[in-house]
Amino acid sequence: MAGSIVITALLVNDEYGSSKGGISTVNRELARLLRKGKVDVYCTVLYPPPKEDQDCADRDGVKLLTPFRDPEDSREPCIEWLTYDHPTRYPNRMMPEQVDIIVGHFPITNQAANNISERYPDAKTILCNHVIPFDTDHFKGDAAAIAAVSKEKRLTKEAKDAHAVFSVGNRIHGHYDNQYRVHDTPISHHLYLPQPSENFANTNVKYGAGEKVVLTVGRVTRVERLKGLDIAAKAMGMVKEKIPNARLRVRGIAVDDYARSKNILEDNLDSGKLVPTLLPYGTEREIIQDIRQAHLVLMPSRAEPFGMVGLEAIAAGIPVLISDQSGLADLMRELMEKGKVSADFRHKIVSTGLRDSDLEQAAQVWADKIVDILDDMNLKSEFKKAAGFKKELLESKYWEESHKTFLEVCCGRK
Repeated sequence: MAGSIVITALLVNDEYGSSKGGISTVNRELARLLRKGKVDVYCTVLYPPPKEDQDCADRDGVKLLTPFRDPEDSREPCIEWLTYDHPTRYPNRMMPEQVDIIVGHFPITNQAANNISERYPDAKTILCNHVIPFDTDHFKGDAAAIAAVSKEKRLTKEAKDAHAVFSVGNRIHGHYDNQYRVHDTPISHHLYLPQPSENFANTNVKYGAGEKVVLTVGRVTRVERLKGLDIAAKAMGMVKEKIPNARLRVRGIAVDDYARSKNILEDNLDSGKLVPTLLPYGTEREIIQDIRQAHLVLMPSRAEPFGMVGLEAIAAGIPVLISDQSGLADLMRELMEKGKVSADFRHKIVSTGLRDSDLEQAAQVWADKIVDILDDMNLKSEFKKAAGFKKELLESKYWEESHKTFLEVCCGRK
């Protein structure tokens, strides 16, 4: 892989855009990073891409690979098409002839990347860690909590066979640094820090009077405890009593889950005065529009290995409140300690209880913080502070070293 030889990378993912959140956002960032390194990049997707995703891929210079599907086959695409059925769904005639780098994402496409690598025995397999099952899965029910043990074991084992592993954020990196001690041979394990999308960085957020919109982004059903949306709903019920023109918007609701999501939120609101606005999965453009119409973005997760939603909100310049149980909080604390972000940001990191019995107390803590920001006497100055945090975050260039390492590991270039 030296000189003028063309390097080809295959990113294994279910979509190219970022409508489903953090993993897809990082996947696209890796694609763009590799393109800057003069690498030819292909990316698998499960569905014919929507126009915005295809436009993004075209701008990025990335070739999207859609699965073969018989016209009479009415079955919905699924991740197993990539994991087990890739020889028929993505036959050789549709794939690049030569692949030098294969990138997979745990917990979605790590196994698929490993399986596809058998078709390209000379390729480097790079795995990206996005989650810590021990931290997150016990909030998803008993079955998920039990399965977390096998998930962690599988990832620890797969790391041994990978050329390298990148963990997104210091929290995940520290966890797997310890997990990988089980191996006799050291794992090539590196930290990866996402850079906020330039579209968020270029967003111009303005203070606005009138209705006060509080925004959260993410699924509700089956992960309401993990993502802290029960906390957010209960807190907003309390906020409504003090700020009558407050409104809660939740972006990221699947159509099939609308009724159940609405019931979960309303059950936790404890208020007949606030009806949450539920919005479907959104494109990056739609989420940016949401942020421009909002006055505050919440990320109240009980366990958030990183937290792309919060990072993008800070980069856009909107007031935010983020859980102390997040990798993003760790990053912001580190930047504060280094003097790269104002110490005043510590007031935007909210203590979040982990137990169900802490719900009332946690909601009250969040409600007090929300009211303080939305108060008419404070809100305009909060937007000025948010603009300052945005400037400091972007000027810190905290991501540069990890991006350089990624290219060096993938391409052998310095």
